[in-house]
Amino acid sequence: MISPPTTTNEIESIPCIDFSILKNNANDNINGKEIISKEIKKACIEYGFFYILNHSIEQSLIDRLMELSKKFFSLPLDVKMKYKINIGESESNLGYFSIDRHYTDYKEGTFLDLETNINNASNGISELYPTKEEEELYDIVGFKDTCETFMKCLKQFSIELMGLIAISLNLPEDYFNDLYLQNPNFILGLLKYMSFDDDGSDDKTTKFGNESHCDWSLFTLLYQDDVGGLQALSKSTGNWINVKPISGSFIFNIGDMLEIITKGYYTSMFHQVIYNTSGRDRYSFPFFFNPQLDKQLIPINNLETTTTSKIGNFVKDPNILNFKGTYNDYHIIQMEKSFNK
Repeated sequence: MISPPTTTNEIESIPCIDFSILKNNANDNINGKEIISKEIKKACIEYGFFYILNHSIEQSLIDRLMELSKKFFSLPLDVKMKYKINIGESESNLGYFSIDRHYTDYKEGTFLDLETNINNASNGISELYPTKEEEELYDIVGFKDTCETFMKCLKQFSIELMGLIAISLNLPEDYFNDLYLQNPNFILGLLKYMSFDDDGSDDKTTKFGNESHCDWSLFTLLYQDDVGGLQALSKSTGNWINVKPISGSFIFNIGDMLEIITKGYYTSMFHQVIYNTSGRDRYSFPFFFNPQLDKQLIPINNLETTTTSKIGNFVKDPNILNFKGTYNDYHIIQMEKSFNK
């Protein structure tokens, strides 16, 4: 479904939360966590998005992943298709997809998991990663190790974030641990938004880097390069906010799982990536952090429901808070909606 035109607000911006207080106040982390949690609460209620500054992920690791991702995407298509997504052969959405897989979306990418969490070969589907020999052959030595190290770091950071979210809801810091985080599910995306010639037509109103959507996750952490193009829908005005690149930052956005668990107190929010005519390819790394697949979602009581069905020109699923089941159940439903076209 093509998104209706919406005005862009050049003045409004999403909040920035500086996490350096957690490092600078190592001996007083309780106070630091309280301060950060209050900022998270305000940002989640007002926007559903915020920048994370001065986080714990090493910039050298991010830079290495960026270098290897660019090399991976520069490989011939027939090489990348060795690691293709296997919709229809598996309930997974892991693997490489080319530009025509996502219909109105003008991007290519690959979705990855830790190899220890998957068993592709036994299911007769494509492998996610090149072998060591293939890494040598394609000049991407360290690709798998770098992706997995990045995921492990973000997994740990995400668990810490869930503790801060719990505090923001006036719950014990470890509230979510046994419920959903003993073996959390997560997926890393490596995405390339190719730049196309701007011919002055209206294509940019019907073509997207990534069409407007809400994520299915508890939350998403996104690292983007300096090209730009991400937009978040303003809850207050219904206009698009340009989420401009801030060097070294991650962008946090609420997913459907957190909306369901908080009964709409924190809501997932529409976002999109515009059709890229910048003259430079755009690269980004979304990390989707999800509950353990087989854990039943248990809504938190005593939270005021704030979910609204219509924001600007966009309508949210009015039945989202009626969902009953596990993240795996929700994932299967959304996969069928996304790919059975």
